[in-house]
Amino acid sequence: MKILITAATGSVGRELTELLRGNPDVHYLIRSDRSAALLGPVAGRVIRGDADDPADVRAAVDGVERLYLAHPYRSGQAEVEIGLARAALEAGVTRIVKLGALPWRTADEPDPVTGAHEVIVDRLQAMGVPELTVLRPDRFLQNFLGQLDSIAAGVLADPGGSGARGFIDTRDIAEVAAAELLAERPVGGQLSLSGPERVTVERLAGEFGAVLGNPARYRDIVPDADWQAGLVRTGLSAEYVAGLAALYRNYRAEAESELGTGVQEVLGRPPRSAADFASDVLAGGLTRR
Repeated sequence: MKILITAATGSVGRELTELLRGNPDVHYLIRSDRSAALLGPVAGRVIRGDADDPADVRAAVDGVERLYLAHPYRSGQAEVEIGLARAALEAGVTRIVKLGALPWRTADEPDPVTGAHEVIVDRLQAMGVPELTVLRPDRFLQNFLGQLDSIAAGVLADPGGSGARGFIDTRDIAEVAAAELLAERPVGGQLSLSGPERVTVERLAGEFGAVLGNPARYRDIVPDADWQAGLVRTGLSAEYVAGLAALYRNYRAEAESELGTGVQEVLGRPPRSAADFASDVLAGGLTRR
């Protein structure tokens, strides 16, 4: 049984790779030397290719039976993932585990980030994938690792607003993905994934600061034109930044998100808490510096 992992060095992909690194039947589609170096040694096959290139995709899915489908947000994401899925089905893939996003409860307009996932999921369903699992996680706790120094200094800044959400540890998402890929009979369907409770970013700041040994406060950032211009100056594309701004506006508009039961359904245990993440990952990241 061959499994192909796409986006293996992404936020969830890197955790999934850690779980499957020793499995010789797992292959990884890797685009660049830098990505290959980040991936590190694996027992399975590393396939060099571009998910945008149909020939590379056909070579990557040859002989594969199960596919973990993910791709970074950018223009054309939907076309890339749909192309991967179509080629995989033509090659004989019978199971796809798709990394998606938690649907909005109150958003008036879809944003480009979550909207792309919905387009992809609709197309996968129309294609008639024999075994389809859609992972629908809430916001990733690991995204705060980029602010480790700032949090340690006493400030957690975030543009997502003051609503309470089921922030999830990406290790849980990866474990669910691995279980669905490897199971004889997957749970399948739409799996909403979250932490065990809704928490605000203000509360996260307090919990993170306590673990790091320095009180931290939450600083709200409004994702307005000035914020977008600042990100563009760092080298990000205006289109990408506009998509992020729309995503954060929807976070801000949603008073609280819905808690998911997917971790418990698939793994038979509760999801990790924000405190677990802080002590296991956040503090560890600071120690390794």
